[in-house]
Amino acid sequence: MDLDHDSAGQAVSGDEEAKIKAAREYCLRILGSRLAPSLVADDIHISDLIKKKLVREDPSSAKAIRFSHLYTKLSSCSVLTKKWSILYFLLAISDQTSAAALEGRSNQQPLSFLGLHNLETGAGRGRERTSTEQSDTTMATHSRHGSPQIPLPQQSRKVTTAGYASPSQGDHHQQSNSQHSTNSSNVHEMEESVLLRDLMFVFQGIDGKMVKFGAESGTCTIDPSFNISHSTRGLVNRLTELGWLYKKINQYVQKTSKEASTGLVEQSHIANDADATGSKGLTLKRLLVWTQDSLQHLQGGALVSMVHDYTQHGDPLIQQFIHHMLERISAPFYVMLQRWIYEGELDDPRTEFFIAVNPDVEEEDMWQSKYFIREEMLPAFIGMPLAKKILSIGKSLSFLRHKCDDSDWILQNQGVGKSLKYGDIAELEGSIDAAYVGTSQRLLHLLSTKFKLIEHLTAIKRYILLGQGDFIQYLMESLGTNLSQPANTLFRHNLTGTLETAIRSSNAQYDDPDILRRLDVRLLEISPGDSGWDVFSLDYHVDSPVNTILTPVAMHQYLKMFNFLWRLKRVEHALSSAWRRQTTSARAIRPILELVPELHHCRIVCGEMIHFVYQLQYYILFEVLECSWDELLKAIENNNTTTDLDSLIEAHSKYLRDVTSKGLLAASHDVNMMPRLLELLATILDYKIAQDNLYNYALAEIERRERLAQTADRRTRHGQWGLTDQDETLDRIPDEQFEELVPGLLRTLNEYSMQFKRELSQLLITLSADGDSDLRFLSFRLDFNEFYLGSLKGAMVGGGGISSSSVAATAATTGRKATMR
Repeated sequence: MDLDHDSAGQAVSGDEEAKIKAAREYCLRILGSRLAPSLVADDIHISDLIKKKLVREDPSSAKAIRFSHLYTKLSSCSVLTKKWSILYFLLAISDQTSAAALEGRSNQQPLSFLGLHNLETGAGRGRERTSTEQSDTTMATHSRHGSPQIPLPQQSRKVTTAGYASPSQGDHHQQSNSQHSTNSSNVHEMEESVLLRDLMFVFQGIDGKMVKFGAESGTCTIDPSFNISHSTRGLVNRLTELGWLYKKINQYVQKTSKEASTGLVEQSHIANDADATGSKGLTLKRLLVWTQDSLQHLQGGALVSMVHDYTQHGDPLIQQFIHHMLERISAPFYVMLQRWIYEGELDDPRTEFFIAVNPDVEEEDMWQSKYFIREEMLPAFIGMPLAKKILSIGKSLSFLRHKCDDSDWILQNQGVGKSLKYGDIAELEGSIDAAYVGTSQRLLHLLSTKFKLIEHLTAIKRYILLGQGDFIQYLMESLGTNLSQPANTLFRHNLTGTLETAIRSSNAQYDDPDILRRLDVRLLEISPGDSGWDVFSLDYHVDSPVNTILTPVAMHQYLKMFNFLWRLKRVEHALSSAWRRQTTSARAIRPILELVPELHHCRIVCGEMIHFVYQLQYYILFEVLECSWDELLKAIENNNTTTDLDSLIEAHSKYLRDVTSKGLLAASHDVNMMPRLLELLATILDYKIAQDNLYNYALAEIERRERLAQTADRRTRHGQWGLTDQDETLDRIPDEQFEELVPGLLRTLNEYSMQFKRELSQLLITLSADGDSDLRFLSFRLDFNEFYLGSLKGAMVGGGGISSSSVAATAATTGRKATMR
């Protein structure tokens, strides 16, 4: 555009033409700057700066409102792409208010710091370029905590304001101008010792020769007439923060007290340091390191704790001053504390409270992991036991509101007319103790009554830990056939139907329907070769807030105990079935004299296994589960032991630890006995299967002999010889079976029998050496007459015992010879 005419195209007077020329030259100097500004290209930020400037000029805010409308239109314009440059240019030229100022500035002060590139005045206009120094006047800005930060302007360069030039010409002019500036400047780089002396005055709130405090804002500026490098400016910028802080504190002290002794002592101390170390190796970097302790930015509880340390001062005046200061600076802390212990709300937007929240924690883990103590923010007058009570109070209130839906009780009973402030620590502890007792008792009462915690624990003990005997017995008998099949042939709905039938057929039908509906069937992960016994399990569902005590980890522990007890119950059921078969078949198979010794040996081994299983069951169900359950109930009912939800969770965790450790489910003294127990139970099941095979063969042999006897009777009635050469095996086992089939059955039985005794002996040795007296007593009960340990010692001394299979084979041969005779 042509600035020689106004917008209407009319000629202007000479004075107006001079003003327009001055303004045009000033604008071209701005546009001709080559250095980028030390600002971020942010449209919103630069528009806010313009609004603030317009508000300062016009308190009615009319100009600012009008600018807001114009800025909205500019933002919606898609043609203009450099909106920030336009706004920045307008803000720069708005500082010029008169033609005289334009004339004075156009020829004396460069505008390279405004940061736009060179532009010509027009085609054919061959004006000479002018150069000048960049203004180095800088105003201090405030840092994030309110302390001043001195801007770091770019190095001064020469700029041109007229004519386009090629790149080579521009570089040549720039180099020549820079060289001219270096040669003509009478200001050289300041030494660090000079800056150090200036900073000593700044630290005491006194203006230096080069660094001075602003009269109105109190911020620091550097005299632009001195040549200071960019890196040195950065160090000075950080060090002046200490002086700014000192001046602020000194102003506050002067307002509250007429005595200025503290400031004088600090001034004398800093001055002495400057005189003592100014010429002995002190540098800006060393000074920065030494002053960092004074620049620590404490906040919240850490600041309160630091100030509270001065309450032990011997001067009563200082004590009174610190006490008054603590009352003021701790007021926000006590407001947060009051909201936490009376409302359960954590109002801490600046993370200043000693209790913090983890927002990433899921609701199921709210009590255990959502809130925690930050020790660095814990005031010195609040000990860790008291801090834990405060944490428990807030957690309990939050738990009551979000998990128990008991907000009405919080509004009616907590925080009415109560306020906390700094003062008597004993009174603070009393208020916290009262809130702790009230909220904890309310929470425990709701868990016991409304949410039936004791009933849930009892149901888990009866059904998951096999305490309901008639229910478990019926379930075992009903599921025995199905669970003997491969695991991949089971269907959950069939097992669920059997579970419901077992409930209706036992005393479990009289339990609370809410308890019974939580009982369910669960199938574990199936592996190749698994049977139904390996994957079947009972499950008990719990929901909020009971799942805070019965956590998924705790329910997994209950599942492990059920699997072990269910396997032990299965072995007991199998041994009962084997004993029942021995009793009912004893008379029938007595004629098979060859198997009489071995069948007698089977009854003896089966009796040993029954003794082992019954003693182990008695120990786990009574001495472990019942005793631990009694301790848990006493802990829950004792108000001195269970004072809050944390102590309740700890009592339940102790119950689980006792059950798993004493119940042989966990390692005791670095010895894990569970694998040996499982091997023993598997050996018993294998022995039962081998015994069934022997009895099946014996019953088949009896049927064969009965058929031969019936055939002989039929022949006799027809007048024929009753016995023939083919009937010679009527009273004995056929030779081919006696030599091939029978020895294999007897060998398998005796191998499992010896394996059972060997594994049981090793288990007894481990139990007898355990540190737990209950486990040592279990070892005594399993081997009260030292039968197994005595046999083991005899085998070790004799180099091995007599094979029971050899004994059985000899007995069978002897019996056969007696029969033949």
